[in-house]
Amino acid sequence: MSLKHVCTNSLILLGVLMLAVWEATGAFAQTGVWTEPVNISQTSSPSWFPDLAVDSQGNVHVIWCETTDVEEGEDGEQVFYSMWDGQTWSTPNDIVSPSPDIVRNAIATDTFGNLHLLFGGSVYKTLSIYYTQTSPASGWLATSWSESRLVSINGNSYMADIAVDSKGVIHAIFDDRGEPLSDGSPGYADIYYRRSSDGGKTWSYPVNLSRSPTGSSRAQMEIDSKDNIHVVWDEGWDKLSGQGEPVFSTYTCSSDGGESWSSPTSFSYPEGTNAQLAVGIDGQGRVVVVWRATSRPEIFYAWSSDNGASWSPPMIIPVIFARPWASSFDMYDMATDSGGHVHLVVVGRLSPEEDRLGVYHLEWDGTSWSTPTAIYRGAGFPEYPRIVISEGNKLHVAWFVRGALWEGGNYEVWYSRSQSASPAQTPVPPPTSTPTPTATPLATATPTATPYPTLAPVGTALPDGLYTESDDLIKLLVGLAPVLILATAIFAVRFGWLRRSSGR
Repeated sequence: MSLKHVCTNSLILLGVLMLAVWEATGAFAQTGVWTEPVNISQTSSPSWFPDLAVDSQGNVHVIWCETTDVEEGEDGEQVFYSMWDGQTWSTPNDIVSPSPDIVRNAIATDTFGNLHLLFGGSVYKTLSIYYTQTSPASGWLATSWSESRLVSINGNSYMADIAVDSKGVIHAIFDDRGEPLSDGSPGYADIYYRRSSDGGKTWSYPVNLSRSPTGSSRAQMEIDSKDNIHVVWDEGWDKLSGQGEPVFSTYTCSSDGGESWSSPTSFSYPEGTNAQLAVGIDGQGRVVVVWRATSRPEIFYAWSSDNGASWSPPMIIPVIFARPWASSFDMYDMATDSGGHVHLVVVGRLSPEEDRLGVYHLEWDGTSWSTPTAIYRGAGFPEYPRIVISEGNKLHVAWFVRGALWEGGNYEVWYSRSQSASPAQTPVPPPTSTPTPTATPLATATPTATPYPTLAPVGTALPDGLYTESDDLIKLLVGLAPVLILATAIFAVRFGWLRRSSGR
């Protein structure tokens, strides 16, 4: 065989090997390159509002709301699930009974590989948030998920978020009806917090984090490497009644496992029309928040190095602009890689005049933002991007696309992945023993230095111990409290009258 043939064959072999590596790694070998977006729902019915989580072995678990025709021509909202094992996507399957109302879902994993799911809607007659869990190998099977447990309290919830800390404690936030207004009418939505230290069996007493006279919505939560809990939400618009408009966004933090919370910080710059506040934590312990104004095209950010006690002045992220304000449901999202860089995903455009929307990725290195990289710029109206990171540097993003902005057209869930320049981390096999979460510490005082700017402090210290009684029983007793008090008063008056009568 001639030298020419040897060289030719070697080059062919090298090309085959490079192609095999490319396919096996899903293009991860090339930093900053996003894979061709994949439609993972592929149904004739609307698929929307996805969330995703990655287990310790790098498997990607995606859930979303699927609007299906369940019976007699009526729509039913279901939680659909699919998993990517590094090679293929599993066939989408429903894992929760249908609900007449839109189901908004959130999913998280723990160090033992378990999947933790919050789902909403009216599966059990009222608009509530429920919790369930399963092993990562059984997520596709509806019967493998544990018995659902009620998490919300007032029967009028729309969406939630969930996270698990390093001790195995599950943390949940959700919107629900707040306290009645001064005129006696039903209250607007507030943001509530609960936690579970026993794998979701029992939950702490619900804490109202917002207590505002206007609607609270779009709550998000991130837990950093020190188990500080960072929560953000928007104020002004009330999803439950449809009233109001975005006014400002809010941040609060707990540094003691949810026992107490810092004084909330409100972001109203530049014009008091803010929405879509998202939160991330970089490798230097700094909290980064990103938001938009409904009245302007810019996207803004600020950062704090003391868990929200003080903040940098608001600044504009360059070269990226928010979509025109049309959807009240869109959100931004952030995640942190092994190098401490924060990765942001937004739906936006590259100029204020551009009509075409895309899903864009930007990276914060602690000093500045990278140039936006397009993940998706296809047909339709993309919305609601969510991001998670596995093995330190592998980025996974899911979102949905509306065929038409409101009525008509199909909705589909899409997925893409990439790799950052940060170091890879070898997947750690989950422990074989049953996890025993560490008990939540007792409440301690949290410093509340004056942040930029501030809302009134919220007294949110939780009682000692977990909320171990039935939620439904507690709600019943709370509802009957006025009747019981009245009955007690009548009995006391009657008993006193009988004593006086017998003494005559």
